[in-house]
This record gives sequence, structure tokens and C-alpha cells, in this order.
Amino acid sequence: MKIPPISTMLHRAAVLAALLPAAAQAATLDGGSITIRQGEQAKFPITGGATPSDLRARCTLDEVGGSASLMFDGEHYIAMSDLAVGEAITLTRGERRDYALAGVVDAPAGGAYIAFNFTGAAAAMCFPGMACDGAGGSAASVTVTCRNGTD
Repeated sequence: MKIPPISTMLHRAAVLAALLPAAAQAATLDGGSITIRQGEQAKFPITGGATPSDLRARCTLDEVGGSASLMFDGEHYIAMSDLAVGEAITLTRGERRDYALAGVVDAPAGGAYIAFNFTGAAAAMCFPGMACDGAGGSAASVTVTCRNGTD
């Protein structure tokens, strides 16, 4: 598990402390399953963030046919779990990843969402003299499934 820098953890704690008294309402993720190809985005709208609201969701990245790089994105979503907005995710052939998301949604005018962007294939690390034929090709697609709750 990757531990975020102390400054990130302190920032998250400060944001949570500022929003905690008002965060009694739960936000709702419009979940589902979306298969994306390179350059596409799996976007999941969030409702109920008119006042700061808690969001608990589970997302699975699956059905990877090769190497894939994805970027986690979000609007009006403040991550309190280990998958932060802007974080890169690298997957290999046949790999499956599950993420339990926890955060605060603050979207008085609406428009909150989380998303996964398929940015391309992960670059192989090869040095002179190494056999790089096992690096594998780019995945044609990745399936992203998100739902409310963390069970």
C-alpha cells in the first residue's frame, strides 16, 4: 500500500475536520459498469452533494487484455481514501483491482463525479541487453464497475 506524504495526510485531515459537522448526509454514486478504450473515460455522476456529504463507493477495474494506464479523476470530490484524484493506475494483462473509496462531496451547484480515464499502455522498462519481448501489448479495453458502499 502506498502511503501518501505527510502534507497530503494533514491536508485531508484539515479538510475533513472543516467539513465533518456538516457531513451528515450521504452522497449517492450513479454506479454501473462501463467498458472503455484508450482515450475514453468511465464517468460516474454523484448526487446529494449540495452540502458537504460523505461518499462511500467501491470500484473494480477488470477485464484487462494487456497493459493499461488509467488516471483517477473527480470533480467536487475530496478523497479521504488512498486513491486520490490525479493518481495514475497501471494494470497488466489479467489483473483486477478493487478500490474502496471514501471521501467528501461538496457540489452546491451539482456536477460532482468520479471517473477513470484510459490514457494508454504502460511503458515497458527495458535496458540495453534485456529481452523486452515479454512486456506485452496495449490493452484494447478495460471494464470499470462502480457502486455505492464499501462491502
